[in-house]
Amino acid sequence: MSFFIPKKKGMILFGSNEGQLYSDNSRALFEFIHTKQTHLRPIWITSNPDVYHQVESEYPDSVVLAPSIKSVYYYLRSEQIVLSFGWQDMCKMPWLPSKYVNQLWHGVPLKKLGLLKSQSEIKKDYGKTADLFIRASKNVDRFFVASEYEKEMHSAAFSIPHDKFRITGNPRNDHLYTISQKEKLPGRTILYTPTFRKRGEASGKHSQILIHPEIDEEQMHNFLLENNANLIIRPHWITASHTFSSDRIECVDHEKEPDLHQLFQEADILVTDYSSAFIDWLILDRPVIFSPYDLEEYTHNNGLLKDYTELVPPPICYTPVELFSSISEALKNPATHSEQREEMKQIYLEDLAGGACERILEIISQEP
Repeated sequence: MSFFIPKKKGMILFGSNEGQLYSDNSRALFEFIHTKQTHLRPIWITSNPDVYHQVESEYPDSVVLAPSIKSVYYYLRSEQIVLSFGWQDMCKMPWLPSKYVNQLWHGVPLKKLGLLKSQSEIKKDYGKTADLFIRASKNVDRFFVASEYEKEMHSAAFSIPHDKFRITGNPRNDHLYTISQKEKLPGRTILYTPTFRKRGEASGKHSQILIHPEIDEEQMHNFLLENNANLIIRPHWITASHTFSSDRIECVDHEKEPDLHQLFQEADILVTDYSSAFIDWLILDRPVIFSPYDLEEYTHNNGLLKDYTELVPPPICYTPVELFSSISEALKNPATHSEQREEMKQIYLEDLAGGACERILEIISQEP
C-alpha cells in the first residue's frame, strides 16, 4: 500500500517518547518549523489523548491520534519521519522502506545502549517493544548529532555508517544557549535528575531517593532549611512520581512538566548520577554534582562507555557528607569547577552554540 499510495510533498510525521509525550528534540524541531514559511507540513503523531488535545490547541490540524484510520492515512502519505527515541515513537506503525527516517535521539550516550548491549538486556530496557527496537534501529537515513563523540558512539551502538550522520547540534538546546548569555539572579534551587534503571519499579525506587539512599527526608529538609534552598526531583519519564511531606521538596514528573529544560531555567544546581541530562546543563555553566551511589551495581547491570571519572566533570560524591559539602560549596561559589565543565562541554557539544533547528531544517527541506 505504501508504494502505491502517493506521498504528500513536504509532509513530515513527528513522534517522541513511544507516542506518549510531546517533548524532546522532536518537539523543538516541530515547533520551529511551524514558525517558518516553508513547504513542509509537520504533523505530530501520538497515542495519548491529552497530548493530542494539547498540540491541537496550539497547532490546529497538525496532530493525529493513533491508532485510527486517519493516523494510518497520514503515515502512508508522509514523505519523512522524525524520531527522538525509536520506531516506537510512530505509535506501533510498521516500518516501511518508503519512509525517509530522520533520527534526532534524546541524549549523548554515557552508558552502553542499542547493539552494544545483549538482546536480553535490550528486552529489559524496552519491554514488549524490544524486538521492534532491534529491527528498526538500523533503518535510519539521517542521524543528527551534536559532536564527533556522539557520532562515534551512536554509530557503534546502532551499526550505522558514518556518512549517515550530520553534526548539527540538538534542537532542544537552542534556547539554552540564549539563556546562558543572560545574567541569572542568584537562587537556591537544586534539581535532581536520577537516570533510568529498569522498568516495572512501580513508583520507582530512584524517584523516592533524595540524592542518596542514606539521606532521609528529615535530613534533607533540615539541610535545605539551613541553606534556604529547595529541591526538585525529576524522575525518568517512564517512572511514576513520589510525594514528600517536606514543603521544600517537590517531585515534578513529565505529566506536570514534559520539558526538562523548563526546570533547568529555574534551577541553580544540578545533581545527577548517570543521566546525560547534565550535558545539556553544561551549556548554562552552572554547578553540577554527581551522586553515583550504586556505581558498581549500575556499571555491572548497564555498562558505561568509559570509566565514570572520564565521563563527567567533578565533583563526584559517594557519601551523604560529600554531597552536602559539595552542594554547600556550589551555593557559595558556583564558579568552582567551571573550567572542567567547559572541557566536558567541548567534548560532548563542541562549539556549535545553538542554531540546530535552522541547520536541520535546511537539510530536511531538500529532497530526501
